[in-house]
Amino acid sequence: LTGFRLCTASEKVFLMHVFPVADTEVICVLSESCMLPCWLSYGSDPLIHWFYVSDGESVVHSYYKDQDQLQHQVENFKNRTSLFQDQISRGNASLLLRRVKVQDEGKYKCYSSTTGGFEQSFVNLKAEGRIALLDRFYFLLVFSGGIYPKPELTWSTEPPSNTALNITSSIQQTEEKLYSISSSLMVSDDDPYLTYSCTVSTQRSRKTVTISKEGDTGGEQLLYVSIVFFFVVVFFALRGAAARKGEPHKG
Repeated sequence: LTGFRLCTASEKVFLMHVFPVADTEVICVLSESCMLPCWLSYGSDPLIHWFYVSDGESVVHSYYKDQDQLQHQVENFKNRTSLFQDQISRGNASLLLRRVKVQDEGKYKCYSSTTGGFEQSFVNLKAEGRIALLDRFYFLLVFSGGIYPKPELTWSTEPPSNTALNITSSIQQTEEKLYSISSSLMVSDDDPYLTYSCTVSTQRSRKTVTISKEGDTGGEQLLYVSIVFFFVVVFFALRGAAARKGEPHKG
């Protein structure tokens, strides 16, 4: 009989309906740990089997005789699974899967039994990569032109950062032999109290600006205005030095 099974007790026959249980869906983050839920009936002599059933029936984790039994565990899950053994007596047969991989996606079956009865349930695992929020980053963009001789540009932080600065810089020379320099620095809100310093220098001149971001909403505008102002000053200072260098000596 579909949906029913026959049971006997004290020489009496009766029908017990087995209600289907909807699969549980779990979304796991790649490279992190994830719990697949399962419960077992209260009783002694617990037995727990986890299977991966999207492709056949592979053993993910087994527990009986009061200990893990991993002799038949498939290679893909080795050293990545465990049960909450201190909670098995309370009916918790959930599986902890560590270092989740794309290959872990699919359907899992949990079969458990005790002297109080057996349970069977299914879990659909979906894996997702963690998305870094782009709005936690912004760029400091700098540019200056008409410089001579060839300039150098450097960034630094105070206090010194253990993380390498993400910098992109370029220098170009015009037909008039003058130089233009541009640079961008990606800044993260994870370090809101860092102070950033940008220095442009030639053999005869050096200019530095220091900017701090306190995490307020106006911080980015302040940085942008400070950078623009700084490079306007540097532009005219170095341009003036170049012009003076080209003037004939009066004597």
